[in-house]
Amino acid sequence: MRAFDGIEAFVAVVETGSVTAASARLQAAKSSVSESVRALEARLGARLLDRGARTIRPTEAGQAYYTHCRRLLAEAEAARLAVQALQSAPSGRLRIAVPECFSARWLVPAMAGFLAAHPQVTVELVEGAGHARLVEDGFDLAIRVTPDPAPGLVVRRLGRSRIVIVGAPAYLAARGAPAAPVELAGHACIGFAPLAWRDQWQVAEESIAIRPVLVTDNAESLRAAALAGIGLVALPDWVVADALAEGRLCQVLPEARMPESGIFAVYPSSRLLAPTVRLFVEHILRAFRAAGLAE
Repeated sequence: MRAFDGIEAFVAVVETGSVTAASARLQAAKSSVSESVRALEARLGARLLDRGARTIRPTEAGQAYYTHCRRLLAEAEAARLAVQALQSAPSGRLRIAVPECFSARWLVPAMAGFLAAHPQVTVELVEGAGHARLVEDGFDLAIRVTPDPAPGLVVRRLGRSRIVIVGAPAYLAARGAPAAPVELAGHACIGFAPLAWRDQWQVAEESIAIRPVLVTDNAESLRAAALAGIGLVALPDWVVADALAEGRLCQVLPEARMPESGIFAVYPSSRLLAPTVRLFVEHILRAFRAAGLAE
């Protein structure tokens, strides 16, 4: 169908920022990618790309067209996966958005058995703290740690995430453990930059203003700072579960009620027919239960 010619090439150029990178992704000649996009622009009667000396960016019309094309390709992929549901073994690529710290500590270890059982499946992890746009960015699945998943998505709850305040034994021996939330203001604390936990900690019914001696936007760095004895850290329990069990960190104010979130697998409704997504979610849920992460 001529109406669809060039769309995949156009989307690849927008997402990679160059014809060279797009041709590598599509495993096609650069001249073929360029010609496909120019033919698409000619059919539409609109310039879709601003072609600079070093970078290529979508025009205003190109950005609007890209959004629709990304949805179209996502639906085409969903149709392909629906056909694969008739096959005896799952195959293809799973593209998953996941918080970086959660990926290394929980998701990747849980994946080993799944990949061994389904050798025709490959997984691409896109790690980061932000919430990716599932359909627009071409994701099959996202793992999100949040109190309330966004509406319009299919959601499967995988477990619970609770904030805990921890410190190294050496730090607590030198400074003492706070006996009440208000005493946190007098301690060396490490703030988490992306959230309100940078300088305001919610403990029980109180909002405690802290003056962080260190601020970071990475949960692994928060954990490392606590282990190094720099100060007290507030972060999800699953980040420090092993260090608490081994005695390398100690929880303070354990009786205080702390904020809780859910750990969810979320995916667009168009992915419901994808057996690989369904099998993957079921597998990691079993793995999380065995590890004590799931409820």
